[in-house]
Amino acid sequence: MSNDINDSIASVEARLKQKQERLESLRQKDAIFTEKFQQNMQALEEMMPHIFESFQSFRPQNQEIFLDEFGDLNIDLAPDNPLYQGAVKSKAAAKIDKVINEPNKTVLDITRTKDHPSRHVYFNNLIQDVVEQGAEGLTPLTEIPDFAGSVFFFGIELGYQLEAFLARKDVKHLYLYEANPDLFYYSLFAIDWRPILEKFNQDGKTIHIIIGLSPKELSQKYALQLTENGFFMAGMTYLHVAYLSPEIQAALDYFVKHYSTQIMGWGFFDDALMGVAHGLKSLPKSKLARVTRNDAGEPNSLPNWMKDIPVFILGNGPSLDNSIELIKEVKDKALFICCGTTINTLSRLGIKPDMHVDVERMIHTAQKFEFLEADYLEDILALSVDVMHPDFFKYFKRSGMGMKPGEAITSLILSKARAAGDSTEYVQMNHSGPIVANLALSFVHLFGFKNVYFAGVDNGFKDMTVHHSKHSGYYGKDGKETGFQTFVEEKLVVRPGNFGGEVHTTSIMDSSRVQLELMLKQLHKERSFSCFNLSDGAKIEGSVPVQPEDAMIFDPDINKQKVIEVLYETFFDDVPEQVMSMDTKELISQAAFDEVVEFLQQGWDDKIQTREDVTNLLWHQYRTLFLLKTTVHTHLYDIFAGSFTYSAFAIIKTVYAYREEHEAVLHAKKLFNIWCDFLQEMPIMADDVSQFVDGGSDKMRLLYNG
Repeated sequence: MSNDINDSIASVEARLKQKQERLESLRQKDAIFTEKFQQNMQALEEMMPHIFESFQSFRPQNQEIFLDEFGDLNIDLAPDNPLYQGAVKSKAAAKIDKVINEPNKTVLDITRTKDHPSRHVYFNNLIQDVVEQGAEGLTPLTEIPDFAGSVFFFGIELGYQLEAFLARKDVKHLYLYEANPDLFYYSLFAIDWRPILEKFNQDGKTIHIIIGLSPKELSQKYALQLTENGFFMAGMTYLHVAYLSPEIQAALDYFVKHYSTQIMGWGFFDDALMGVAHGLKSLPKSKLARVTRNDAGEPNSLPNWMKDIPVFILGNGPSLDNSIELIKEVKDKALFICCGTTINTLSRLGIKPDMHVDVERMIHTAQKFEFLEADYLEDILALSVDVMHPDFFKYFKRSGMGMKPGEAITSLILSKARAAGDSTEYVQMNHSGPIVANLALSFVHLFGFKNVYFAGVDNGFKDMTVHHSKHSGYYGKDGKETGFQTFVEEKLVVRPGNFGGEVHTTSIMDSSRVQLELMLKQLHKERSFSCFNLSDGAKIEGSVPVQPEDAMIFDPDINKQKVIEVLYETFFDDVPEQVMSMDTKELISQAAFDEVVEFLQQGWDDKIQTREDVTNLLWHQYRTLFLLKTTVHTHLYDIFAGSFTYSAFAIIKTVYAYREEHEAVLHAKKLFNIWCDFLQEMPIMADDVSQFVDGGSDKMRLLYNG
């Protein structure tokens, strides 16, 4: 026992002596470190003032900083666990050597699409043919080249690896994430930030320093910054983990796991024109969501007793069947918002929803109503968005639509209304896609409801052959799939289940879950809000898992007709007349449209020789498109950006696929030429947008058991 005590005392004394020695060595260089810190803070104040403000009065929690044998800063992340073992700069340089020679990068693939009538898909398939054929005789590029379009550091640490990397490589877009603010703070004493910041403060280069965000917030921030830099770089971003910690590992895992979900969803040219065509024909048939205000300038809203009504969002997932008994039991105490094909399932079960929501713009969205009796639908309030197929609205006496963000028709409505002096607050339905439950929750947000229940909102399934309610039209009388939809060959991912375990989900369903979580986060932030998930599907953060038999709803019966009338009168009005009275060519701004087409075909001449040349050309084109968002022609960004991104994405992947730079650029020029062929067709396609109203097929009528 005595020996153990003596050993402990000796250990403590040794630590104290080490600490004193470290402090003394730091004091000797205090003036040098202080000057470097002040210079770095001045650089931040000039070029990144938001970072400067965050660290102006910062006090680090970890004070275990010390010098290595060469006088460079190191830090103990935990007792006897230094960030670097040995000489800091040489270790950092060795790590950078390794990452340059054996890099990790983002994985994102665009594949061919079969049996699709759009010209976008036709030209994208031609591009994919060239990509898949490859460039004969060229060597795969396995290291980071001298110029990298996009690099993401997970961990800034004390900055030594960043300094070593930028001494060897040129980067256009640099993303730096540090989970531990202490480390970034100490980097202000360790390296010179000014030359780094100045390097990225010119010629279209960008640097993004992200500190202390959670894994989900980091991915959201990155996706937002890609909106400005261009999503076409997303498939060729080099990833470097500067050091490992639980926080860095969690951020990396989330980033990789949700990458395609966060990044995809670009839209395309034909689809944008379809949205315009549908909107122009649908707007006269419905009313548009808007906000009105009282004399005090506050938004008009529902009475408090209406806001407290339980609202069920009913999806058509397999677990809807588990909630049928509860739904019938509370039919007079709650409002039911029905999602998509759930309407046919509910009709079969003798349940009538109060509101029906659809978001998919194709004609089959409306065709499912052909299986239902007209008097079943007529009292239901139909809710949708401004890209909905015009046939949708003929089945309902009352309907309302919100504006779908990122759609050309939405930009047109807003810009033309504002230009005519219309100051109405038309509503954009944020987080309203990709599937119907998202739009339903977006309307809940608009209406101000406070108590929501998800039933059948599964966003996945435990058995690939049981992907919808057994009472749905996806199955025949024999219980087998009708052939209308199957997921057997779908690429699936696994996600945590709402009641434990795991569920299989598609990329679209997974994206829907992410968007539901974002909207729930906003709802919880804005109001006293409760969300209960009765679905035996994917776990949805922001909702409380509750088994249907455990849900207790003791609210009084409600006058549903009165509630629907108040909703309709409070939140919907006629569409702006100035939009409907315009000639289509004037509405689309045909002259400006033609200028954009001409501009996007230019620039790739004999001077384009390197990866950097190609990257800069595409970035310049994208930024010109992006800046249209600040003009009356913002709708042109929405029309062109999707197909541009697909083509530019393939070009960037190609120039970074091969070691022989000049030959890779020549090969990528073939893809650019195909894209230009598509651009040549676009003015003719846009000459009469009415041709883009979806004509559909008989698949729904033949295969859906409605």
